[in-house]
Amino acid sequence: MNPFPRLFEPIRIGTMALRNRIVMSPMETQYATPEGLPSARTIAYFEARARGGVGLITTGASCIDARHKEIPSSHHFGSDDVIDAHRALTDAVHAQGARIQPQLAHAGPDGVAPQIHGTPSVGPSAIQSYLTGSTSRALEAGELAVILDQYRAAARRVREAGYDGIELHAAHGYMLLGSYLTPWRNARSDEYSARRREGRIRAVVEAIRAIKSEVGSEFPLTLRISGFERVSGGRESPDTARIAPALVEAGIDAFHVTGGVIDRFVSKMVNGSHDPDALNVAQARSLKNVVDVPVMVVGRIHGPELAEQILAAGDADLIVMGRPLLADPELPAKARAGRVREIRRCISCQNCIDAMEMRRAMDCAVNPFTGREREIPTSRAEIVKQVVVVGGGPAGLEAARVAALRGHRVRLYERNGHLGGALVAASTVHPENEEFLAWLSREVERLGVDVTLGKKIDVEEIVALQPDAVIIATGGRLVAPRIEGDRLPHVLSGRMLRELMAGRVPEEAGHLPAWMRLCARATAPLQRWVRPDRIRRLSRLALPIGRRVVILGADLAALELAEFLAERGRTVQLLDHGDALAPEVGGKRRAEHMDRLDRVGVSINLGVVIQSIQRDGVVIAGPGARSRTVLADTVIVAGSVEADTSLFDALDGRVPERHAVGDCTGLGLIQKAVLDGARAGAAL
Repeated sequence: MNPFPRLFEPIRIGTMALRNRIVMSPMETQYATPEGLPSARTIAYFEARARGGVGLITTGASCIDARHKEIPSSHHFGSDDVIDAHRALTDAVHAQGARIQPQLAHAGPDGVAPQIHGTPSVGPSAIQSYLTGSTSRALEAGELAVILDQYRAAARRVREAGYDGIELHAAHGYMLLGSYLTPWRNARSDEYSARRREGRIRAVVEAIRAIKSEVGSEFPLTLRISGFERVSGGRESPDTARIAPALVEAGIDAFHVTGGVIDRFVSKMVNGSHDPDALNVAQARSLKNVVDVPVMVVGRIHGPELAEQILAAGDADLIVMGRPLLADPELPAKARAGRVREIRRCISCQNCIDAMEMRRAMDCAVNPFTGREREIPTSRAEIVKQVVVVGGGPAGLEAARVAALRGHRVRLYERNGHLGGALVAASTVHPENEEFLAWLSREVERLGVDVTLGKKIDVEEIVALQPDAVIIATGGRLVAPRIEGDRLPHVLSGRMLRELMAGRVPEEAGHLPAWMRLCARATAPLQRWVRPDRIRRLSRLALPIGRRVVILGADLAALELAEFLAERGRTVQLLDHGDALAPEVGGKRRAEHMDRLDRVGVSINLGVVIQSIQRDGVVIAGPGARSRTVLADTVIVAGSVEADTSLFDALDGRVPERHAVGDCTGLGLIQKAVLDGARAGAAL
């Protein structure tokens, strides 16, 4: 029996028939060729989502003019010579039973034309680009007609390339049509003025009519629009429902309801874990009240359960998912088959956005195969090997999972009484990580990996097992700097915290109060029941941390610990000698953490000299400033992760094949750990 009957009910958008109501959201990937065409990587990426059972795929913003792209790697439909390359993409998707449409846009004020072509960007007004800082010139009377002709020509190319429809981009107050639609950016005083309802939709209506005049009234056209722009000076929340009937009359066959407006870190567009689930559903419901065409909704709908609820309530007709389909392209097929526990869930870590800044292409922290569909093989191995994995953190678990998936016989040894490694602490302070930890644990069990907990295996024991291959995933060495006073009884280090949570008392913890050491030892037999959600609940009842806490360090782990403690009533201060918060992550995730730290009242001082730790606090000095004491009842020296390949090195020449993965080769967070693990499992 299908557990999600509404989600897998067929539906039509105009003449386009869909096999279910799951739509893949348009997302930039930076996989395109330098010429702005779908690459082999692009095709493999979309083909995997089509094979996974999605009903409709919408590609990222594709520009109608090759000169006016949003970013250099944007697809474009600016000339006839792009058609064949796009035909290869549509053929691949159609072969898997899905439908596909591009999102058409003119980059308007938000393009890179000034930087690449020396051509000014254009908009309804003089508007500064969120990305480049360049200011557009306002289009003069009659110039929009030329752009409408480009929409017509691009739409014809879309149809000839075999696409099933078009999504017209007019959302988020950006690019050309979105800028016309919002008073936040449109300062015109003529017939396109955003101060009047008819004026602000005029350019959008003209673009709709131009497209329909070229491809015909029967060719499906969806409009992506912000239900609520959520910005001072933007359109008020009732506005979208007021303008929707006129847009249907112009030729729109469906609405794709999103929310927010553009900014440097797409804060209101790609929502983080601090935002509510299904945050755009109320706006979709408003449109359902006034139009008779299908309404799609996007925004933190991470699983089929919530999607089914929205459809069953009649709040939308289709569910749009973006990041959940990066995390698991097989989400639709697994949901339809009732294999919900096998779905790998998005953890809202923002890696997919930050990757495009840091690595120049999108990838997914929890799914190493996203964007690497043809790079990392998962086919059955020709020769079955006996594989030993040492370490049960994310790198070891993913290595074991992929190796077992390929048919190898895998044994995994973890020194703690539970799986997860550093991911346990990370899941405690960032609850959405826990979904991934639980999934990894279930998958190694489902695939028959032989797991031994509470066993610190050494070189001779590994060699005695006579493995064909060994994967070392023992994690890095957590090192704290030595500071005068760091052996006072109210001082903890990051390593001490991790060891105490695992039921062990490290040698350097001898200065801690006896009751704390006894409590840690008492928890050792209970380690198999350690779960992040239980730690979170218990920490709200009792936490052996003083009311005033100073954390020395400003990496991601320090930030998340500060948030965790502040949410539990502690007054927390972060002190660090460096100049950057969480330098190991990208700008989007860093900005979200700064926002959360501000909300929970964590104070931060960077660029300070930590002189000593005293019984009443930490003595610091700023540049050219006198020493002063920051009061604290508890001081935590966060420390940093260093590579530790000692076990890997000791196996040199002792086993036929060996691999080192995860933090033991250097800090890399979940993304590096999982990618290392997948590559090792695939290489066997």
